[in-house]
Amino acid sequence: MSASPSKLKKPRYALITGAGSGLGREFCLQLGRLGWHLAVTDTDLVAAERTHAEIVAIGSSGQVELLDVTQRDAWQRLVDRLQHEWPRLDLLVNNAGVCGTGKVGSPSDDQFGHIFDVNFQGTLNGCQAMIPWLRSTAPGGCIVNVASIFGLVAPPTMAAYNCSKAAVVALSETLYGELRPHGIGVTVVAPGFFDSQLVERGHFASDEDRHVAKQYVANSKITAEDVVRVALSAANKGQLYTVLGRKARWIWRLKRLLPARFARIIAWRYRRKINQADD
Repeated sequence: MSASPSKLKKPRYALITGAGSGLGREFCLQLGRLGWHLAVTDTDLVAAERTHAEIVAIGSSGQVELLDVTQRDAWQRLVDRLQHEWPRLDLLVNNAGVCGTGKVGSPSDDQFGHIFDVNFQGTLNGCQAMIPWLRSTAPGGCIVNVASIFGLVAPPTMAAYNCSKAAVVALSETLYGELRPHGIGVTVVAPGFFDSQLVERGHFASDEDRHVAKQYVANSKITAEDVVRVALSAANKGQLYTVLGRKARWIWRLKRLLPARFARIIAWRYRRKINQADD
């Protein structure tokens, strides 16, 4: 793919999930400024229409598509239709996601399953549907999977979210090896907290969990614009990992260097937090 700041001479084609708001909307805006033709997909058609209107206003083009990423049949119907309308697919951005907290054994199975279905199964469904098309027009083309720093480190009380995003990382690593011989790039994006609607719409087991998440967002030094800019640059360079946020990068490095000690530190901090709450 190309992330040149100049307008593309020929339109390129990208599909973005969860494009009605937040990070998905920002992917659409930055790609739109580069002249891409976009499939703006979301379960919320009203939000997707707003994003579409914004990219049209900046001189780009696109189309709104209703898509529930958890439904494999919906993905297949979409790819069948797009293959008749588009000459190729250049970029798939698996961005749709939800967040939540809850200890293992405490949250309902339905809540755990919902987070995993959207975050991981939705990403897997997109890859399974679109990879044959990407291969048919290779070399070229790229997949960007949006994970999280919590896919690389796993703090307590966030098991469903941690596991779902760790699965996205593992899937991306697998695809990187499988698709590189075909000239198809894979980039996994793992940002720390930043301001988006993910926290506002998340399911939190307690008011305290929500408050902590909002504090992390308020103290964040990165924005959705930063995440998309760095993600597209990494994809253009063929990089597999993109970890955003200085604190997030240091946490990831510490875990890779001293994994057992890192786990003990996390457990110690969590135990201290519980003791403080009991005082």
